[in-house]
Amino acid sequence: MKTAFRMFDTDNSGKIDISELRQLLAGEEFKDLYTEEQLAEAIHAVDENGDGEIDFKEFMQMMKSV
Repeated sequence: MKTAFRMFDTDNSGKIDISELRQLLAGEEFKDLYTEEQLAEAIHAVDENGDGEIDFKEFMQMMKSV
């Protein structure tokens, strides 16, 4: 799971922010699939502590619910 988290956490900050999500979803297969608002909503749905980012604990909770 840490490897998967690191794929998203491209700046190695220990958290996933909206710019990292946007970067990951920038490929042709995802182009124009998600709006900025949808990405923000996705983070908000997982962000338990309200800091606007997804930390590893929150990421693990999200993965358990999938």
